[in-house]
Amino acid sequence: MQVSLSGKPEHLLDRVEVFKRMCRMLEIKRKRFIENDWQHYARLIPRQQFLHLMNVRHSLPCNLAKIMQVTGMTSAGASIFVDKMVKQGAFERHEDGNDRRNIIISFTPRAQQITERIDDRLNRYIFQYFADCTPEELEMLEEASRLVCRVLDARGEEEL
Repeated sequence: MQVSLSGKPEHLLDRVEVFKRMCRMLEIKRKRFIENDWQHYARLIPRQQFLHLMNVRHSLPCNLAKIMQVTGMTSAGASIFVDKMVKQGAFERHEDGNDRRNIIISFTPRAQQITERIDDRLNRYIFQYFADCTPEELEMLEEASRLVCRVLDARGEEEL
């Protein structure tokens, strides 16, 4: 049995390659969708801020540390981003009832509506790819997706 540089047998690497290919394809399609969708909002928000907004939308409400974690920004960068989003009317800051030093960041109702419309368009975009799948295939996709999410959630935010 041949062992690769990763220390795993070759036959297992084929499985990993399929997973990596799927991840690349999903990321490319997600980025293409978001880039196209940004065109609707280009007058309102710079591209990079829009991309960060799309990354944090499922984490809100949260604190600055979570925004840093999700976006990969430094404390200063995340703080500037939040300040800009507050000035543009997308975010609101609230004191945490349990810890007054902790500031919670959330969407304004207007920004919440916009991101919900974006998510609705994203859902329709995704559904078009699976329109020809049988109910059994959709069930298999759902089961596989739940497995991937469970495995990734179990590992948490571990770094390499």
